[in-house]
Amino acid sequence: MKIALSLLVLHIFLTTPTLQYSSSYSCRQLKIQQFRYRIRGQYKNILQEKQGAFISNKDQIYFAGDQFNKNPFRSEIYYVDGGRGYTIQEIGKYMIIDLLQTYEINRIILWVYDRDLSLRTFDLKVYIKGPGEIEQLIYQNNLATTIIKIKFSDAFVKQILIYNSNGSSVNQYLHLFNLQAYYKL
Repeated sequence: MKIALSLLVLHIFLTTPTLQYSSSYSCRQLKIQQFRYRIRGQYKNILQEKQGAFISNKDQIYFAGDQFNKNPFRSEIYYVDGGRGYTIQEIGKYMIIDLLQTYEINRIILWVYDRDLSLRTFDLKVYIKGPGEIEQLIYQNNLATTIIKIKFSDAFVKQILIYNSNGSSVNQYLHLFNLQAYYKL
């Protein structure tokens, strides 16, 4: 009985016609998927030191903390207190984040200062700039707090600009702990 069943299954597999496909089509599709994987930053956070993101106007931004605890692109554990672990940006100033290459992204996450008893609100704008050098406003809020998740349509981005419109409810500065940007399926 087992032998007959095995022969029947073997016969079904051997006599079933195989689907014909173009190997060049599947190779092309694979190359497209690999390209998307790279241009989308491998679907990971592209705003990290090891990914090559950097703040091109760092002379206009103050970084509170020591060399290991002040960069908003760090991925290590955060130690934040009143004098370290965040950026300080004055009213009317941009934080300009340059990427090593143009990426396709659709999410940006900002973590603003939220480490005291007062509920701080921030007045800020976020722009993206693609290869055509056209700025696109993707976020504007005068009551932004804690973690800000910005969703927008898929865009090719070479630069991210964060603008301090009017400081916070406590002082004139925009304080950022962490920044992330990625493509989410």
